[in-house]
Amino acid sequence: MPIGAVTLLTFDVEEFDAPLDRGRELDMDSQLRIGAAGFLRLLDLLDELEVPAVTLFVTANIAGHAPDLVRRAARRHEIASHGRMHRTFEDSDLARSRAALREISGAEVLGFRRARLQATDPRAILDAGYRWDSSENPIWLPGRYNNLGRPRTIYRKGELVELPASASPTLRVPLFWLAMKNLPMPLVRSASAACLRRDGYVHLYWHPWEFLDLRDSGLPRYMRRPDGEAMIERFSRYVRWLLERSRAASVSSFLAERGMLDA
Repeated sequence: MPIGAVTLLTFDVEEFDAPLDRGRELDMDSQLRIGAAGFLRLLDLLDELEVPAVTLFVTANIAGHAPDLVRRAARRHEIASHGRMHRTFEDSDLARSRAALREISGAEVLGFRRARLQATDPRAILDAGYRWDSSENPIWLPGRYNNLGRPRTIYRKGELVELPASASPTLRVPLFWLAMKNLPMPLVRSASAACLRRDGYVHLYWHPWEFLDLRDSGLPRYMRRPDGEAMIERFSRYVRWLLERSRAASVSSFLAERGMLDA
């Protein structure tokens, strides 16, 4: 691996609303409770694994529900915005969510990731005070998006830095949460190693609710398994493997090191 290779572990900290897309009713209190339980389990797991820094994309909604967890996270990790609420979005949410997260966490908030990786006007993101965006997955995901023609690695949209999720060189083997649940781990490790060699970094993302027992959630198997303790074990082995070959960093510190964030 190249000297200084970096692993960017990122997580979308949100209300657990995925069952609603499958016709399962779940009130907001339950969505927030489950989302916060996953958040707590994730923070404990990162401490157990001694991961020095990750980036957490947090909705303002769950931050207001679990401010102590956000403040705990901000002491070690980077807080970025995942919008105001997970299921709704308007441009005004960009500034509102950033202001709420800054107030609750006591930390600066430079990054944004739109829920479900939907497109957002780069000018609106910049005007709300963000410096970088991470709302693209450079793969074809049937029924959702086809980004095979988009850049695979860091690039600029004018003044805005865009950091896509990682996919392997050439074949673009995906390395986002759903792929890592369903692809054989030898393939995941091979694609990750290819990114570390070619790009000098690998950028990955999951959801904290994946670390909970989801057997009664109503989610289909391809979204649910592995979950709970099996997911924790799978994730832990993978992260230990990554950190033998690279170092973990937050997105903003990594972009600053690369000269992508102007002073």
